[in-house]
Amino acid sequence: MISIRRAVASDAQKIGAVFDAAVCEGWTYLGDLAREPMFPPDEWDKLVAEQAPPNVLLVAIDEPGDVVGFTAVHPREGEMFLLFVHPTHAGRGVGRALLDAAHGALRDAGCREAFLYTHAENERALAVYEAAGYRRDGSVRESDFRGVHLREPRLVKPL
Repeated sequence: MISIRRAVASDAQKIGAVFDAAVCEGWTYLGDLAREPMFPPDEWDKLVAEQAPPNVLLVAIDEPGDVVGFTAVHPREGEMFLLFVHPTHAGRGVGRALLDAAHGALRDAGCREAFLYTHAENERALAVYEAAGYRRDGSVRESDFRGVHLREPRLVKPL
């Protein structure tokens, strides 16, 4: 059984561990970049601190009490900007539970539409979001991350 709750400061490093494991398995198109931690531990502490209300950072907790996934939304903008599930829990409904919770947080804030960006090369994430009702709106965000050029299509979904 998975439960969803707001993240607290003591979750920061566990969130980082989920991110690192998910990236290592899912972002293989980044080559060596995906094989080592992308962010130092203090960045995860900072992320949790910055997601104070009105922003929402949620964690998925399994029965033993471990963080197995997380999502973050910016309700003022209607953006879901993070969603990661530890690979050992993929396919068990954790992502769906996090998506539902993220959508609920956005609806509670009065949002009528959610949007997100994801890497164009991340076919698994694109399939998950499209199965959840997201559709590409034609806009693409481009950036460079540590020497890698990334294209991120924008996906939207009515709430």
